Amino acid sequence: MNRHAEYDAIVVGGGPSGSTCARFLTAAGWRVAIVDRAAFPRVKLCAGWLSEPVWEALGMSPDDYPAGLWPWERCHVAYGGTRHTARVRGYFIRRYEFDDFLLRESGADLLTDRGVKRAVRHDDGTWVLDDALRAPYVIGAGGTHCPIARAIAERRPKPPVGVQEREFLAGAAEVADTRVGEDGEPELLIHDDLRGYSWNVPKSDWLNVGSGTVSAREVRAAWQRARGYFEREGHLPPSAAEELERVQGHSYYLFHPHHLQSCHKGGALLVGDALGLAHPITAEGIYPGILSARIAADALRRGEPERYRERLEAHPAIANFEVVFHAREWGARLASRGGGRRADTAQPQRGGRASSGVSRIGRAALAHGFAHLFAGGVLPGAKLARHVAKAAARAVPVESDSQAPPPASRSAG
Repeated sequence: MNRHAEYDAIVVGGGPSGSTCARFLTAAGWRVAIVDRAAFPRVKLCAGWLSEPVWEALGMSPDDYPAGLWPWERCHVAYGGTRHTARVRGYFIRRYEFDDFLLRESGADLLTDRGVKRAVRHDDGTWVLDDALRAPYVIGAGGTHCPIARAIAERRPKPPVGVQEREFLAGAAEVADTRVGEDGEPELLIHDDLRGYSWNVPKSDWLNVGSGTVSAREVRAAWQRARGYFEREGHLPPSAAEELERVQGHSYYLFHPHHLQSCHKGGALLVGDALGLAHPITAEGIYPGILSARIAADALRRGEPERYRERLEAHPAIANFEVVFHAREWGARLASRGGGRRADTAQPQRGGRASSGVSRIGRAALAHGFAHLFAGGVLPGAKLARHVAKAAARAVPVESDSQAPPPASRSAG
């Protein structure tokens, strides 16, 4: 019989979701391992924006974070030939630094630079990974292609969104000369067809630029049009041309209520992008990833993994995601019934109406509404959704101190 390294829980994926789940478990006395195929610090394709609620979910404040942090209180949004500035708040980080910090704070055994090829649940209820690691619980936090998600998740009802982006060092003077607002303030370009948006984020001497579209097939063309717009407006340093030829792509799933059905099965729990929890309009993934990780850890600490889905659905943020999801679906159906033409451009038109036929007032409302969501705001109706969410009245706050002992302690006792 093979000897396995024994843990109370094994987290597959060392990003913010996996590190957060591990940190709250180790704080409760659990022995946890984090397995990730990358060696940290590692480059991660992500604009790196944090909405304000992320700090509460982390149980930290911005002052606790020692690396690069760019707070902003304005967001610049272009749509249909007009540009708007919204007073909203948020933060930007570099994922290269942020992920490494959270990983080191997790308190877990770090088994990095090694991927998971095989995850099997044995008859005794324990999970064995690559015939080397054993635990009663595994947490899938490995993103869209997480092996734990492959083992337990149902087929996704919608295809993933596509992203093309690049983060690169450009020089502080050049960045300052070409940015729209102050350091850290995002410039967002809503595509005229409303099927995606592009961004240009100054981080002192770094820039992060890219595009995201609801269909991965559309993202390359959308990025080329967005790049042309940013360059024509003089919002990209001339020296960035070579870097902009090296954008990279990835894909992930936006929130869908159906995804929650796969959040837990047989001692395996999915969090973050492995579950498909990115915001249904803005595609923000860090906050829902960290939030789901904390809720999962709380369910495990209480010895109630079967209530993980219930706790997710009852949380106000996830209830709001469901409101936003249904609002988006309703809007798409309304547009299709109206026979509206899908625009073939991702850049604003100069003057007049947007190609989608939206009025000037409508463009302003859409731009400010998008900025509100981008900063982590909620749609009207989210409070009602929270009240009607399943078992909302019985929801337990994730900050709860009540907990069960680690599974190893229970089995030993």
